[in-house]
Amino acid sequence: MLGIPLGLFTANAVEWGMHRYVLHGLGKKRGTFWAFHFHEHHKEVRQHGYCDPNYEKFPLGLHAQGKEAWALIASAVAIAPLFPVAPFFVGTLWYSGFNYYRVHKKSHMNPAWGELRVPWHYDHHMGNNPSANWCVTRPWFDYIMGTRVFTEDGMRETNVLGLKKIPAWLERALPKPVMLGKVTSKTAQQRTA
Repeated sequence: MLGIPLGLFTANAVEWGMHRYVLHGLGKKRGTFWAFHFHEHHKEVRQHGYCDPNYEKFPLGLHAQGKEAWALIASAVAIAPLFPVAPFFVGTLWYSGFNYYRVHKKSHMNPAWGELRVPWHYDHHMGNNPSANWCVTRPWFDYIMGTRVFTEDGMRETNVLGLKKIPAWLERALPKPVMLGKVTSKTAQQRTA
């Protein structure tokens, strides 16, 4: 059973690292497999107010969202041999990969939901600093690594776990999110105008 929390922690760390170093590192170079994220996905999201209409396409095509899905499928296959040794860990990683795709897609298909439920990811796309807020599903590693940057006047999570529904006693016990840097986005300015 220890595999479950280890799997959740590992998945969030991988999510943060892949986004920062692969999708925004290797992906900045046009023509690479990973360029879809930085050059296609970010462009679409900025042009359409956080919505990415490419998520309406068949998920396994050779477009940005298809490449995302194929990378997740390849990762799931790569860790499959570990299942007999660590079934809870591997099962949690499989769940986390599926959940990543589900949350990422839903947030870009329904921008209001995305801004409310994953404000850290909304800030990544719509804030002034696309070099921050690397997590998608939960902001854990952004807090651990000091890369959670809030958009001024934007939505904020009420706890560092990024969970909406938790018991009041746990909410009070958790550290409150701290603004690490002052960032203003066009979206935030429009909201206050």
